[in-house]
Amino acid sequence: MRLLLILAATLAAFLVACGGGDEIGPEERAETEALLKAAALRLEDLPSGFILDEERFTTNEETAAEQKDNPYAPTLEDLNRFGRILAYEATYSQEVSLSSLVTGGTLFIQTTAAVYRDSEGASEAFEFVRQQASDPGFADEFQKNFASSSSVEVRSATISPMSFAAVGDDRLAFKIDITAHSADVDLDLNFVGQIVGVRRGRAINSVTVLAVGSPSPVQELEDLARTLDERMQDALE
Repeated sequence: MRLLLILAATLAAFLVACGGGDEIGPEERAETEALLKAAALRLEDLPSGFILDEERFTTNEETAAEQKDNPYAPTLEDLNRFGRILAYEATYSQEVSLSSLVTGGTLFIQTTAAVYRDSEGASEAFEFVRQQASDPGFADEFQKNFASSSSVEVRSATISPMSFAAVGDDRLAFKIDITAHSADVDLDLNFVGQIVGVRRGRAINSVTVLAVGSPSPVQELEDLARTLDERMQDALE
C-alpha cells in the first residue's frame, strides 16, 4: 500500500501541480472552496468499490514547498503569475491485496480542481504543464523522484502523450508506464498512470487513474473527463 501511495503522489506532483494564490479573506476562501468541490469529481462519479482516502485544499506556498526539489514544477513566482487562487485534490482507492497486484486492475483515482483569477492565467498554466511534460528529461526526473521516495527498484519509466476526445476549452492527456521490482513482495510490477487535464474558462481540473498490469479502458477515462467538464461548467456558472 505504501508503494502505491508514493506512486500516486509522485504522479500528481509531476503533472498536476495544484495550489492557491495570494492571501484571500475568509468569505472568499469559503466561496472558492465550495466552487472547487463542486467542480471536482465525486465518489458517485467513480466506478463502484472506491472509497475516499484523502482530500485537501492547497495554497501556492504549500505547493512550492512540497515540490522545491522538482526542476519541472512551477515555482511560487510561476504560480502567483498564473493567478491561481486555490485548489482542491481528492484521492480515492480500492482495497489493495497481493492478489490484486498480480491480477491487475485500477488501484487509485485522483481528482484535482484549481481556479484562477481569469482564463488567460489558466491557459498559461495549462501550457506550462504541457511543455514541461513534453521535455525529453521529464521521464528521467520522474523516475529519479519516484526511486528516491520508495524502496522499490525502478527499472524503467516512460511518458507519452495520449490522443483524447474533445472536452472543455483545452485538454491534455499523458500515459506513464513504470516497471519496478518490489523486494517487499518479491514481484515485478508494471504500473500504468493515465492523466487527463481539462481547462474550461478559468478552471483547470484533472483526473489521474493508476492501474497495475494494464491501463484502464479509454472509454472509462473519457466518461470521467466528460463528467469532470460538466462539473466545472456547472460550478463556474
